[in-house]
Parts: sequence; structure tokens; C-alpha cells
Amino acid sequence: MRNFKLLYVLTLMIPVIFYAQYKVEGRVLNKEKEPVKNVELLFTAKNINLKTSTGDNGNFTAELAKGSYVLIIKSPEYKYLEKKIEVNDDTRIEDIELSTISKLIEEVKLTATPKMVFQKLDKTVVNLENNGLMNKGNVFETLKIVPGLVLKNDQISMLGRDAVKVMVDGRMINLSGEDLKNFLKSIPSESIKEVEVISNPSARYEAEGNSGIVNLVLKKAKKNSWNNNTSLTDDASKAKYLLQSVNNNFTYQKDKLSLLLNTGYSFGDTFVKQMADIFFSDPYYLTTEQKINRNQFSGRVLLDYEVTPKTKIGLQYLGGINNDFVTDNINTDVRNASNERLYYLRGRGDMHSKINNHSFNLHLDQKLDTLGRKLNIDIDYLRYNRDVNNIILSNQYDPENYYQGVNFYNKSVADQGINNYSVKFDIDHPGKLINFNYGGKLTFTNTDYLLNNYDLSSNNALTQSDQFEFTEAIQAVYINGMRKFSDRWEGQVGLRSEYTQTKGYSVTSNQTDYNKYLKLFPSLFVKYKVNDNNNLIFNYARRIQRPSYGQLNPARYFINSQISSMGNPYLKPSFVDNIELTHTYKRLTSKLSFNINSNAYGTLFNMNDDTKEQIVTFDNYFKSYGYSLMETYEFNPFSWWKTYTTVFLNYSRSVKEKDLNLELRNGFEFFGSLNNSFTINKSKTLTADVNYWYGSAFNQNLFHFSKANSLDLAVSYKTPYRGLNMSIAAYDIFNSSPRRMTSAINNVEQKYISYDNNRFFRFSISYTFGSDQVSKEQRQFGNEEERERSR
Repeated sequence: MRNFKLLYVLTLMIPVIFYAQYKVEGRVLNKEKEPVKNVELLFTAKNINLKTSTGDNGNFTAELAKGSYVLIIKSPEYKYLEKKIEVNDDTRIEDIELSTISKLIEEVKLTATPKMVFQKLDKTVVNLENNGLMNKGNVFETLKIVPGLVLKNDQISMLGRDAVKVMVDGRMINLSGEDLKNFLKSIPSESIKEVEVISNPSARYEAEGNSGIVNLVLKKAKKNSWNNNTSLTDDASKAKYLLQSVNNNFTYQKDKLSLLLNTGYSFGDTFVKQMADIFFSDPYYLTTEQKINRNQFSGRVLLDYEVTPKTKIGLQYLGGINNDFVTDNINTDVRNASNERLYYLRGRGDMHSKINNHSFNLHLDQKLDTLGRKLNIDIDYLRYNRDVNNIILSNQYDPENYYQGVNFYNKSVADQGINNYSVKFDIDHPGKLINFNYGGKLTFTNTDYLLNNYDLSSNNALTQSDQFEFTEAIQAVYINGMRKFSDRWEGQVGLRSEYTQTKGYSVTSNQTDYNKYLKLFPSLFVKYKVNDNNNLIFNYARRIQRPSYGQLNPARYFINSQISSMGNPYLKPSFVDNIELTHTYKRLTSKLSFNINSNAYGTLFNMNDDTKEQIVTFDNYFKSYGYSLMETYEFNPFSWWKTYTTVFLNYSRSVKEKDLNLELRNGFEFFGSLNNSFTINKSKTLTADVNYWYGSAFNQNLFHFSKANSLDLAVSYKTPYRGLNMSIAAYDIFNSSPRRMTSAINNVEQKYISYDNNRFFRFSISYTFGSDQVSKEQRQFGNEEERERSR
């Protein structure tokens, strides 16, 4: 009933906010017939000056009274244009072609300091072209210093949020975790024109996730051209661990055919140290030191063919094979309340993990008419398989270090398989009063998981066998409407509906859990231009956070005899309401945010002081509130020095919704970053970067996080050989970025910290040949959220 009322209210709003006028629309192209976006148009007449701008497809609309007008286009990249138009009815202007400015003017433009960040109605646009601060290295390194983004748990995240989803030219990349990180590292920063940060996605996007979206806008390739970029990167840590990566990016465009081929291979060793102090009545002090030997291959193939000027079809493959070996030294010191050693556990783990991840996409892009109506269809298939073989031997020693016997000798064999099928369509439908886009998506997922545990100290006896099957179906439809009311006001309103059916079945326990729910996800965006220097933007959106398949799996995975982890098949999704108010003044951007996370789920430690046992699991047990203020400022003290500053202040409050013996923590968080780029020589071939961030101690839900900071230094050199670039860098020089986490459940306190190879030295070299322009239009997979949750 509540959802019906919301839909009814939104329906009533539409005729109120739109009113009839003559609609003038058209499209702006360059000489290569490519859309020109974000260019400003001015319609002038007696006592009338109406401004508008082109969208992502080069389209523009304006509401004008009957009369004669002069259309003026001024742009630093294109020649000045004037055009007379008559408005007597709704009018469609023939395509406008702009000519590129001369090379001399272009050279003058490059010596200026253009604004780096632009605030649009539903996203923040960061311009990377000719930007010495960010346009170097690979995309992963670039995103770490984009305003509003931060490196969190070795993943790119938004401040106050989890890891982001990534699109390339509006097409979702269906990777997460280590796979996404490797993909981003395979793309050179020089190929990026803009980064669009979508902190509160509209109804057009899947409602899954509260992490936001980052869209990479690539530079366009010249017609009938090809380009190749090859890079080699060496990461060295602790003077003995070396991880090497080789990446190659090839693009080809000839007449109606376009080809993209990306390949990457990473091999070598990394080191991770983790420490956990569990304060049972007899405290456990656990230390693990992992040497990880990585062998990871990834590939991406995209083939597009323009069947007719209105029809384009495409095929895409994205996948990889990871073959990792982990050697784990696990030591546990058990003491009494007087800090006297009771016994000592010394263990070794040997794990082999193999992942096969393959996605296939068939895409159709059909222009329906000359008015901008367009149909996109995606058909996707995902196959994900993970096999893990893990052997742990733990021996017990007395306080004098004499061997007492085997404490734990276990072999785990796990196999996970995921099959996902999806069909998605989107329609862009410009109208007289409002520009609509609408569409739908059908998704079907099957997951099978098998885990067997064997006691190797008892003739390889099978001690536990778990088989878990999970199926999910989601049907979604949405409608989104946009309108620019005047040169000061514009708005967007949308509504998405998703119907979800899940079934989780534990074969071993013969336990089945069914779940069905229909939810609505509205979104609203309003922008008001106060004057040329001041803009205000308000937005609201509702999102859903579904549990990953691993978080639902009840199979128990052992770390040692006392510590294990398992999922919760009864875990339910959480729902997040986000509100943002943004003000921009010249190069200063201020953003106020408020969010409510209802039925929230998170990590939960089941602690038993009698058995000295800890089980790491998940549960819906709290509701959280977040209040934040973020200030970002772009400052260029001198022509050779560019800097960007971010200040973030957040207050987090959580309330228990279950009667659990645990402590939820509330409090403030401060984060500040200063990113600097220096041009060292006149020829601008030698640059240096100095980046620093500091994060205060803070509380969030179950955990208290200690303070942290990081200092990174880098030097880049463009050699005299065209296309050959080199760089050296040192990251987290003082190894001060890891945070210690503290929690308390059942009166048992726990402290944990992980040193994830954050401090390392890097040398990289890249060579580009072919055309000067890099890349072409990229495309998404339609099943992006399912791939995200498969991790």
C-alpha cells in the first residue's frame, strides 16, 4: 500500500512540473559526425537570453516563445558559430556541425588552467585532458586521487561508501575485487577524457548497491585508424617480493568495423600480514603471514559493426583465469588473565585457488528516428567457477616450546559455480514536454556450492560436507523523465520497480528458504543556477543492498581449530535512502549528504568464551544513519603547480534492531587529502607528484577504526622517443595506511589489523604507437550487478 501511494504521488507531480511551450531541439556534431557534448548554446532575441547545453549524444532542447532568434555557440575547442532560426511551432533544427579551432589557438588553450571539475544535474564530471595532476600512469592510480574517491581495502571507494561500480562510456564493467583492480590497471590514464562520479544513481540504473558508480569517458579514435599501448609494471615490497604486470591495449577502426582487444598478465609474489587479538578469559593472539604467488590472466574483446547508419550490433567477451598459491604461517599464542603463556599453536596453511570467470554479451544499438529516439538491447551470459583446495596443519607446544601433539589437521575442498542469464533493454524517447528514457531487465541466476572438510589426522575421514544451491530471479522496469525548464532550472524524476524471488537450499540439512518481494525505487534531481558562479543541486534516490551469494552460503570454512566462517541463508537485503545537497562556487564544491540504511546487515562474530571458539558470519541486526559534509577545492598556485584538496567530515550513528550482546559505536570521522603535481622542466616532459591523505580514528556500526595516513611520491618522464614513457613511485612510504579494527561481542573484545602490501616501490614503462588518439566507444555487460555479487 505504501508503494502504491508513493507511485500515486509521483504520478500527480508530473503534470504540475511541466507546462506547454514551443519545443526547439537539435543535435551538435563535429566534422567527423561525432556528437559534441557539454557545449553551451545561447538563444538570443529582444529581451531574451536563454542558455542550454548539449547532452551526452550531442542533443539539446529549449523552450521558446514564437519569434525570431539568433543561436550562438562559443567554445574554446570549436570555431564561433551564429545561426538564425524561426520558431512558429515545435521545431527540429537540422544537425549543426562545428569546426575545430586552429592548432595555434589550441596551443594557447593548453597553457591556460581550465576548470577540472564540473557539477552536472546527476553527476560530477572530472576533466582529465591536459590535466597534469591525474593524466599519468594507469586508471587505477588515477581514480585514487579523483575528488570524492579513496582507496579502501585495496579497492576504489567513495568517501563514506563501499567499493564503486565502474562503467566505460556508459557501459558497465562486470568485475569486482581483484579482477576489477587488474582491469583498471590495464588502461593507461592517457586514454581517459573524463571521469564521471555518480554518487546517487537515478532510476535508470540497477537499484543494487549503495556504492555509487564511476563512468570512464574515453577519448575517441580517429576513423580508419589503429592504436596499440603496451606497458610493463614492477611492484617491489620488503626487498624480496616482486609482482610484475604486462598489459596490452589494441584498438582498430576501419569503415563500419571497430575492434578492441585488451590483455593483461600478472605474475609474482606479494606478502600480507594479519594480526588478531581475541580477549577470551584466556586471550588468543593470532598472527598470520601469507606469501601469495599470483598468476592472473585477463582479456577483453569487443567487436562492433555498423550494419546501417541507424543500426549497430556488437559482441563482447570479458574474462580471466586466476591461479594463485598461498603459503600461510599461522601462529597463535594462548595466555591466561595474568598474561602467562598456557600453550602455543604453530601452523602452516597451503592453499591453491583457481578462478575461471567468463562473460559474453550481445548488443544492439538501434536508432528509431531522426529525433533522438533510440533502442538498446543487451543479452548476457556469465559463468563463474572457483575451486579451492586448502590444507591446514596446526601443532601445539607447551610454554617451554615442547611439542605436545597435533591440534588441528584439516583439508578443505570447495567448488563454487555461478551461471547468470540476463536480457535488458533501454529506450531513449525525447518528447515535446519531457525527455523520457525507460526500459526493463530480466535476470536469472543459479549458484551451486560444495564444501568438504577432511580430518587428515584420522585417516582422511570426512568430517563435514555442505552443499548449497541458490537461485534468484529479478524482473525490473523503470521510467525516467528529464526537462530543462529555463536557463536556471532543470529537473529529473524517475521510478524503478524490481520484483525479486530467491530460493536457498542446503542439501546437507535439507533446509530451504524462500523469499519474494516487490520494491519501488524513486529518484529525484533538481538543479538551480543562481548565477554564473553559483549552482545548487538537490537529489534523492532509494537503493537496495542484496547479500552476495557467499554471504548466504551456510557452509563452514575453517581458519584453524578455533576460528571459522560461514554465511547466513536467512540474510535479507537492506534498503538505503540517500539525500544530497550540492553547492558549487567557481572551483569550490560543497556537498551535504544524509543516508538511512534500514534492515542493515554486516559482519557478526559469534564468540563463545567457554569453548574459546569464534565463528565469523553475517546478520541483519542494525539500522544506521550517516550525516556528512565534503568540501573540494581546486587550486593552481603557479603554472607549474597544480593541487586539489578534499576535506570530508562524517557522523555515523547505528541502532540495534536485534537483542544481541554487542556494542554499536557512534561518532565523527575526518578525512583530508592533498594531491599535488609539479612540472619540473620547461618542455613538460618531467613531472613529480606528492600526494598525502590523513584519516582520523572513527566509529562505524560494530567497529572502532584507528587513525591512518599515507604519503605517496612519484616521478614521470616522457622520453624523447615518441610514445615511450617511464615512471617510478613509492607508495605509503611510512606503512601507515592500515587501520586497526576493534569490536566487542558477548563481552569478548577483538582487535584486528591487516598489512596488505600497501608499502611498495613501483617502476613502470609504457609504449604507445599507431594513431595519437586512444580507444573507441566501450560497452557494458547487462548483468553487471550479478557479476559484482558473485565475489
